[in-house]
Amino acid sequence: MMYVMLLLALAAAPAGSYNAGNAHYSAGKYGEAISAYRQALEQADHPHLRYNLGNAYFKDGRLGMAVVQYRRARAMAPRDWDIASNLEFIRSYRIDKLPTQAGPLEAFLARAFTRFSGREASLYAGLCFLLAAALVSLRLALERRWIILASIPAMLAFTYFLAVSQTWQAERRSNPGAVAAREVSALSGPGEEFKEILLLHDGTEVRIREARGGYLLVQLPGGIGGWVPEGAVERIY
Repeated sequence: MMYVMLLLALAAAPAGSYNAGNAHYSAGKYGEAISAYRQALEQADHPHLRYNLGNAYFKDGRLGMAVVQYRRARAMAPRDWDIASNLEFIRSYRIDKLPTQAGPLEAFLARAFTRFSGREASLYAGLCFLLAAALVSLRLALERRWIILASIPAMLAFTYFLAVSQTWQAERRSNPGAVAAREVSALSGPGEEFKEILLLHDGTEVRIREARGGYLLVQLPGGIGGWVPEGAVERIY
């Protein structure tokens, strides 16, 4: 299904870059595949393109950039199993093994409220609201009690999709990023003269808290973090 959607998305634009990317990837020329896929993304942004680009980055040994592309793809197509499985695989492959703090209930809720993309959730929330409003108006016009009962599922669905939309907005506001350098020292301040706190490696996911003087203050799960050069971290959104 995703492949069919990709073809439709590229129908109005030249598909040469996408096909070239596939050819380079099959030939093991991952650097050339990356360039071709990036050109294709300028013509039509699609999760399958970002998934392919993430695969090419991974094969090229650039874990951080692969994480970025997989997460961008997942935000667009959160129910795609291939994207989710590759993202989890690459997380297990990186050097920095970060503990998972989410318990079973928290993990379940996280999956439930990211099952739809932000765009899908906004669309469905609007449709559910219009349906509920129409049913309430019909109830006032016809004075039938069962109509107001029929509006309850629509309002519940509206509440759910609104929560999903807000979850993705909060995700973007948290400024996630990934280390895109082989390794980088996280310092106690924004400058080379400051003390090293810890060493971060390619693919480690962080939250960007502040930017100052060419440095970013990044934070790991649990709160520890430090300042790294801007070029060492790629923003996900």
